[in-house]
Amino acid sequence: MHLKVLLVDDEFLVRLGIKSLIDWEQHQLIYVGDAQDGLEALEIIEKTKPDIILTDIVMPRMNGIELIEKVKSEYPDTHIIVLSSHNDYEYVRKAMKLGVEDYILKASLKPEELLQMLLEVSKKIASSREVRQRQIESKPAVEPSDNGLSRQLKHWIYQRNAASEENGIKEEEKAYFLNGYVFVLITIHRDQHRSDRSDKQKLMNLLALQLNKNTDALFHDVNEEEIVLLFPKKEGGLHLIDVAIRFAKEIIDAAKRFINLSISIGISEESNGIESMPDVYAKAKRALQMYFYEGKERVYVYGDHLEDTHAGSVITQEDETVLKVELDRMNAAGIKHVLERIFDRMEKWKGPVDKCIQLCLQLLHTIQNGLKPYQPDMFKHLEQEEPLYKQVLKLEELSTAKQWFEQLIDDCCGQGKSIGGGNFREDIQQLILYMKTNYKEDISLRHAAEMVRMSENYLSFLFKKETQVGFSEYLNQIRVGKAAELLLESKLPVYAIAERVGYENFNYFGRIFKKTMGVSPQQYRSKFQSSFT
Repeated sequence: MHLKVLLVDDEFLVRLGIKSLIDWEQHQLIYVGDAQDGLEALEIIEKTKPDIILTDIVMPRMNGIELIEKVKSEYPDTHIIVLSSHNDYEYVRKAMKLGVEDYILKASLKPEELLQMLLEVSKKIASSREVRQRQIESKPAVEPSDNGLSRQLKHWIYQRNAASEENGIKEEEKAYFLNGYVFVLITIHRDQHRSDRSDKQKLMNLLALQLNKNTDALFHDVNEEEIVLLFPKKEGGLHLIDVAIRFAKEIIDAAKRFINLSISIGISEESNGIESMPDVYAKAKRALQMYFYEGKERVYVYGDHLEDTHAGSVITQEDETVLKVELDRMNAAGIKHVLERIFDRMEKWKGPVDKCIQLCLQLLHTIQNGLKPYQPDMFKHLEQEEPLYKQVLKLEELSTAKQWFEQLIDDCCGQGKSIGGGNFREDIQQLILYMKTNYKEDISLRHAAEMVRMSENYLSFLFKKETQVGFSEYLNQIRVGKAAELLLESKLPVYAIAERVGYENFNYFGRIFKKTMGVSPQQYRSKFQSSFT
């Protein structure tokens, strides 16, 4: 078991010296970093969750005593050793009262003494974890809330008519909900390589142990991946939301330490009464979904900013049009530009996850339809384990979704380039390749017919049958796609771009461009260029 160590001291030479004094890896210790004051340390603690903190006392912005109080409050399983100066006695005394493990004088610090202290703390941590581990992995724990209220909790949060059932509830049970409560909703993130179904029971056992001091709280499993807790309001003490946040952080940390389980937590706003339970639960669920946008193993609290917003503007008609043109050109860079723009909007929108997944499925549908003409079984090798749409349904984070789509485009466009003009008959493939290479030239249907040795009428019929698009329209799509690329990637005037892609008549180019892209060349440049550069 490797334990993580964080060093906090405002003196650079002290930090450098301590870091180099010990062979951390040899003694199963991981040096996760250092900070020059308490505020900087808290940022690192949030990211790395150290097991042991070595901290100075006198520091700017946030001193050691303030840091210790904060850590003991929010990360109670973290152990602390104080680095002290000779004149810090009163501070050291306060630190010891706060529950730090030990202290050592910086002025006479010896490597072997510090190492011995770290190893002793490590043994203490290992021993306490073994005890906790046995408790967690033993037979199912008895829930502290194993009563009628707990058994009803799952039922009530799904029932809109919970208030109508109040006649069958005892007065003392009604009072439990009248004073106010919040929901804490926990979800388990399952590693695709890990299928241990006992994880949930271990988490339930851990919750029972953590809630031992708060027997008023109820909890129940909602489904295979989620557990809901209800925290009732108590007279005096901390604000209920603050209590819930503190508990949530402890559980996330403990689940990682003792079960190696990744969880995220959503907290509702405060409410009261049985009739409001479904709405309060829904708000905890909405808060929890923020991990999709902002990351796992964090606590999210419901607020007005999470009210449903309209998703209609996330993928615009212009996006669809540009995407189809770039797909037709098999232009991976151009496709990714559009995807970048769409995923940026999703990140700002932060709508309900099910709606976001629907948008991803819409994107997948557009991409599949746009690329299939090149090779009907283009996606076959990507669907060996399961269909692409099922892969999308399993995406757990927006960043992962973006990477998944980028990889999809790389795979498919790489295939498309290797197969030439597509899965059309050979003479049409050759003609399409010629059009994509020589789009600047005056390519007429007559000239094309001569190349493939067909009559103009037969070529027109055959081309549309093979590509589902008329010859002139296909050529215009190629030219407009290249023009769109030049509009975004160059400062050439529009008339010069028109000439470069094969249009002598500037006005005609403008009409074709607007018909294809939905906007004029000038509007396209001003609207899209800032996002793509």
